[in-house]
Parts: sequence; C-alpha cells; structure tokens
Amino acid sequence: MNNIEKYSELIAKYLAGEITPGEEQELFAWTEADAANQKFFDETVEIWSLAEGAADTPFEADLTKAWANIETGIGTSATSNTQTSAKIIPLSKIVWRWSAAAAILLLAAAGLWWMNRGVEAPQLVEIQTFDKEKKEIVLPDSSHIWLNENSKLVYDQKFEKRRVTLEGEAFFEVERLVERPFEILSGDATTTVLGTSFNVRAYPTEDKIEVTVKTGKVALAVTKQVEKSVTLDAGESGVFDKKEDKVKVAETVISNADAWKTARLDFDEALVRDIILALERYFDVQIEVSNPMILDCHYSANFSQPALPAALENLAFGLGLELEKTDGGYLLSGKGCLPDQ
Repeated sequence: MNNIEKYSELIAKYLAGEITPGEEQELFAWTEADAANQKFFDETVEIWSLAEGAADTPFEADLTKAWANIETGIGTSATSNTQTSAKIIPLSKIVWRWSAAAAILLLAAAGLWWMNRGVEAPQLVEIQTFDKEKKEIVLPDSSHIWLNENSKLVYDQKFEKRRVTLEGEAFFEVERLVERPFEILSGDATTTVLGTSFNVRAYPTEDKIEVTVKTGKVALAVTKQVEKSVTLDAGESGVFDKKEDKVKVAETVISNADAWKTARLDFDEALVRDIILALERYFDVQIEVSNPMILDCHYSANFSQPALPAALENLAFGLGLELEKTDGGYLLSGKGCLPDQ
C-alpha cells in the first residue's frame, strides 16, 4: 500500500470515529512531516464537513455503478505503466469498512492533493533597504520604484498580476496599462492605479499610511473594503488611519512628501506646522515650539540638498524666533502669529 492509500484509510477512520490511538498518532505525525500532507488532510476534512449527511441519501444503485467505473479506471491507470508494481486495494473494501461518503470525499481530496503538489510555488522577489540606504527598482512592466531607507518591497518574479507589497516608504512611477491595474498592498490598505506617479508612506510603526499623488489618479482603500475607496487626484493626499480602520482625503496635501527622493524642500507661504512636520520627517528629528501660535505663521523658502541647522536657522531668522538645541532635538521660541481667519 502506498502512502496516499495508507493515510487516506487513516483519515477515513479518523472522520468515521473508528481510528485507534496509535493510528491517530501516526496520522498526525505524517501531517506534521510535510506541508503538502497537512494541506491534504485539511482539504479532506473541509470536504467532509461540507458534504456531511450525504451518506443518508438513498443512492445505492448509482454507487455500485460508480465504484465499478472508478475501480476500472484506477486499475487501468495502474497497469498501463509497466514500471509500476504497487498493490491495488479494491475500493469495495474501503466502502465495506467505512461509509460511501467518506470514501468519495477521500478520493476527491486525494485528487486535490496530487494536483496541488505539482503546482509551482511563486518565486518572490524581496528588496530591503536599511539606514541611510535608498534603491531604485525597475519592475518587469517597466514601472519605476524608488525605495526609501528602512523599507521593504515584495513582488512575484513573473509579475503576471501587477501587485507589490510595501513596508516603509516608496515613490512610484507606474506604466499605464488600462487592462492591468497596478496595486500596492501596505498593511491593511490597498492603493490601486493605472498609470501615475505618487508617494506611499507605510511604516509599520506609524499610526497612518499616507499616499500623496504627484500626477494622475490613485484609489486608496481599506483592503477588505476596496469598493469603498477614495479617489485622489494630482496634488492631493489620502490617509489610512490604522486605529479607525478607514481612509479619507487629507484636508491639505502632505508637504514635501517626496523630499527624501528629490533632496529638495520647497515651502511657499506654508504654515510653520507643516514646515516642522516636513523637517522632522526629512531629518528624523524632533522640533518643538514654546508658543503654539508659532505654528500658525507662514513662511516661504527653498532648500536644495538641505542641512538641518541651516534650514532651522533660516526659519528662525525669517520669523524672528529663537532657536535652541535640546537633548531631544530643537526648540523654537518667540512671538507667534494669529491663525488664518
């Protein structure tokens, strides 16, 4: 008896409640030894549960004919290979030991098991960046991805379905293929595009996932509710709040979302609250204010290859503020501004 016949009988005994403790121990040792064995067992149990009660259906006459056809088919298949000397176990014996329903289920699961063993596992490409490391990636469809530091991108090498998984931050320039949308899976959020350029920030340690569109259109959705996506146009940002488990269009575009890629910080009458956020992200530093009204001031400046001290000194001088280095980062203090009316 070969393994599939042996363990099919043990599974049938298990499902029928007729398995001995020793046989049960042997069965579960077999499932733990190979993932394919476990899959075979799980699929058999699932089919059994779906068809439970089928044995009570009066179909004796049809079963007799069906078993005869199956036995004939298996006998022909086994004897057609002159190199095979495996012993054939008459199916009638299996039916005699257990219910017809159990035997049919085992045959169905066995077919699934043998088919699945021949399926080639997907070959995944994984690209990882670390501190102060960035990478440019060209995908099989000619789309470009720039990966920020401490980020990871994963995709199927064949790329038959345009889908990638992102942890961290990346800027995308996606080739337009109307019949093949491009998807980015980031935690519980899904970003879907046809052809556009945009930035995705999706670090697992942060409470939000942010998408900022530079050109084209992007759909952002909770993965399990893709039909409730929000559409983002060029110049808009979308946010997925992990705690609230929902997506929304940001009231204002996220300032300098792709500064890590362009090495530029551009502020045009921007609120200081937005400038501080952009500086904190770019330099990975904490910046505080002594007076909350400072956050309501506006400022304009452009920095190419920016350096943190110079950028902060420029901001402090332009607004008449004091800049102080602290243990945790920097502190801006002084007179603030009235909020926009």
